[in-house]
Amino acid sequence: MNRTETRKNNILRDLFRFRIDRSAFSLSRTGPYITAFSLTVFIMLLVFIIKDFWPIGDRCFLRTDLYHQYAPFFRELKTKYLTHGSLEYDWNIGGGTNFWVLTAYYLASPLNVFVALVPSRFIIEFVTAMIVIKLGLCSVSMTYYLNSRHKKKGAEAYPAVIFGIFYALSGYMAAYQWNVMWLDCIWLFPLVILGLERLVRENKGMLYCFAYGMTVLSNYYIAIMVSMGIACYCFFLLGTEKKMRRDFGVKFLKFIGFTALGLMFAALFLAPYISYFGMTASADNNFKYEWYSYFSIFDMFSRHLLNVDVHTGLDHWPNIYCGVIIFVLLPLYYMNRKITLREKIGYSLLLLFFYFSFSTRAMDYIWHGFHIPNSLPCRQSFIYILIILTMCCRGFTGIQERTYRDLTAALLFGLLFVAASEKLMKGESYYHIYTFYVSALFIILYIILAYLHRKGRIHKDTLVIMVLTVVCVEACVNTCVTSVPTVSRSEYMNYDDGVHAIMEKIEADEGGDFFRAEKEELRTKNDAAWLTYPSVSTFSSVANARLTAFYKHLGLESSTNAYGSTGHTPFTNMLMGVKYIFHNRELSPWDSVRSLYDYSDGIYAYRNEYTLPLGFALPDNVEPRWSTSGNPMDNQNQLAGLVSDVYDLFVDVTDDYTSSTVITLRIPEDGFYYAYSPKSGPKQIKVTHGEYNKTFKNLNRSYTMDLGYLSAGTAVTFENAEDDSVKTLNITLYRFNDSKFQTVYEAFSKEPFEIDSFTDTEVNGHITVSEACTLWTTIASEKGWTVLVDGEETSYITLKDAYIGIPLHAGSHTVTLRYRTPYLTLGIILHILAILIFLLLFLAARFRTLTENLEEEEMLYSADSGFELPETPHESEPGSPGDEPFLDEPSLKEPDVFPDSGSAESFQEQDTL
Repeated sequence: MNRTETRKNNILRDLFRFRIDRSAFSLSRTGPYITAFSLTVFIMLLVFIIKDFWPIGDRCFLRTDLYHQYAPFFRELKTKYLTHGSLEYDWNIGGGTNFWVLTAYYLASPLNVFVALVPSRFIIEFVTAMIVIKLGLCSVSMTYYLNSRHKKKGAEAYPAVIFGIFYALSGYMAAYQWNVMWLDCIWLFPLVILGLERLVRENKGMLYCFAYGMTVLSNYYIAIMVSMGIACYCFFLLGTEKKMRRDFGVKFLKFIGFTALGLMFAALFLAPYISYFGMTASADNNFKYEWYSYFSIFDMFSRHLLNVDVHTGLDHWPNIYCGVIIFVLLPLYYMNRKITLREKIGYSLLLLFFYFSFSTRAMDYIWHGFHIPNSLPCRQSFIYILIILTMCCRGFTGIQERTYRDLTAALLFGLLFVAASEKLMKGESYYHIYTFYVSALFIILYIILAYLHRKGRIHKDTLVIMVLTVVCVEACVNTCVTSVPTVSRSEYMNYDDGVHAIMEKIEADEGGDFFRAEKEELRTKNDAAWLTYPSVSTFSSVANARLTAFYKHLGLESSTNAYGSTGHTPFTNMLMGVKYIFHNRELSPWDSVRSLYDYSDGIYAYRNEYTLPLGFALPDNVEPRWSTSGNPMDNQNQLAGLVSDVYDLFVDVTDDYTSSTVITLRIPEDGFYYAYSPKSGPKQIKVTHGEYNKTFKNLNRSYTMDLGYLSAGTAVTFENAEDDSVKTLNITLYRFNDSKFQTVYEAFSKEPFEIDSFTDTEVNGHITVSEACTLWTTIASEKGWTVLVDGEETSYITLKDAYIGIPLHAGSHTVTLRYRTPYLTLGIILHILAILIFLLLFLAARFRTLTENLEEEEMLYSADSGFELPETPHESEPGSPGDEPFLDEPSLKEPDVFPDSGSAESFQEQDTL
């Protein structure tokens, strides 16, 4: 067998044989990326030390939703791993919720699996470490992207670290780095762009497909903005490069194909969420396309200055700081004559498009998934930051060749812009007086270094080290001043030991029976996820909007994407099966309704004497007759009356009064009292009587005020506590008729649903009913539940558009409720299919490469054997595809840090973003 035949026989063997190129891991190649990662992490650790982080101090990095949502959800994920619980459904959050969809939004990062290795008491530190690691990865991926598109290796790759650090520690990150669930998309984005460039320029789509698929899988929400950004960039590439325009259709179809494959890969989470989306508040996206502008381009560009306070509110300001070095390098980019006019125009149009997107309400709506964000504006601005840093990197290219006039013009541009900003933006709350002077100082420092390098006083390697030093100082200062707010770690974990100790006793006493618990003084509506007990409260972007409306009808606190037990009454606790309530203080005795169960480490646990099981039978005519259009207390009275004929469970004892900003009502008799103020009233009301003084906040969320036990004759004063508000009060006062509460309870619990066993995804029980009726459950009516009555699948109804109701005939029945995440099976199939297609494409590409290598070997073998080699093809005519190299031949002068590469035409085709 000759050599060629042997080589052909070994192609299939070599197809699956992979050799690791050890030189790829040499310090000369990995050094820039180790540097980028290390410097970013070092800066963050230095900031943590300055901010007195634990274990040095008592502070921790819990901000906004990281405080209220992410940390509790990470703790719940850890609990799932410890108990081998199902990832499909969870009883600890919101009375029961689709945990797979919640994971898709908050916990889908593959790195989160490591939470299983971390002790529960260190969850805060785990989340903090994930943030720091992902910031380091942002720096690495941006550095890799710039070096890959500029073909830089070894020592020449270090200047890209400058822009990697500014990408990782930009104003976007200063504002949103606590959004740990977004960060995977941010660090993957440079790889997505690099993959898209390779797809368009080299017909290599594997990197793009994998990076985009991982982006959508990690967080589909930010992936919406990534998808819009890469669509714009794809058209930019296809439209600005001459070689691409002739193959526009083919290239675009390949882009669509690999994008679809990436979406198939992400279907594991994407398919279930799409089916669930209609249940969330985000599904309500009614909007008029209003094309008015929030602010001017100058105002936006001023936010590139150093130490500008980040904005996370409702004023729509973008957080776009990425180093004041852009005031130097952006002018140099436009003054670089080796960069084509076509590229400059293309980039400029991209920047203008993003400015338009930031400042226009209709574009703001489109970019955020056809939804106006509730705070946290311009969540797509990381795309703009990558674009402008790429332009600045091109401006840095060949900086030694810039004339003194160019450098002086860049200096004047920067200083004049700072001066104009001080004049025009000085009164704005986001700008401090030192903002302008510190920004000017750093601009001058960068220009001085450029001047010294231009004069030959500083070697290129020394220049990189000095610039990196200044960059690290600038990034550290901006991060320390504008980012990383902290809270007390000990206060956040203050309740842990007490609640956990009591929960151990409760679980032992309950013996595996189903129950629910709540915490009176909620730190967050996800305390149950953090402290591990089954609750009826949650705050989540995937919260069931139908439950939000139902809670509002009962006078329980609810808002756009949250609902909770605040405003609860003995009746609502009975209805929802809340058997235990944790308090930070000892309550007044109320033996007929509750009793003290236990005390531990400052936590008092009370047991409600009358609570219903997960299901109970009621007559068929109760649900259609129950109107929920009135006052919440009247709604509770009506439901109680329909079942038990007790229509005065809450007695209206409101005295006549003149509506004012301050009113006083007198208590007619001893008892427990509640007050209600309509949503149209003040958001904050201060209540005082005797030494009691409490301000109820967020009353626009329609919850009932619990006034506690009051003696006859007590004067209770209600006062509008809003700042500068003239809203008058409209208070209705109710006394709880506890003497009739037992009658109500007995009517509701007459035919209970006895639970035999339950898991995260299945409830089994039995019930005996005397006549045809409806089994009311407090299980949210969502797609995914299957109901079996006596072993046969049965259709269920939705009670008040909120809970599952099961029609039953007279007699004894076994009832099983099973939950399976809708479209999860389809998502798994598509996910696996995408992996198989990806592997096939990868092997096909490898086979093609091996075949080409074989042809080259045959040609060399023929040459060595004396055979005549094929005639070398003639060079392409000028202007034809492939006639220009990526880089020019090296000049005789000392090469620059990022030497200008190629002619204007070559950069037009090979080095464009």
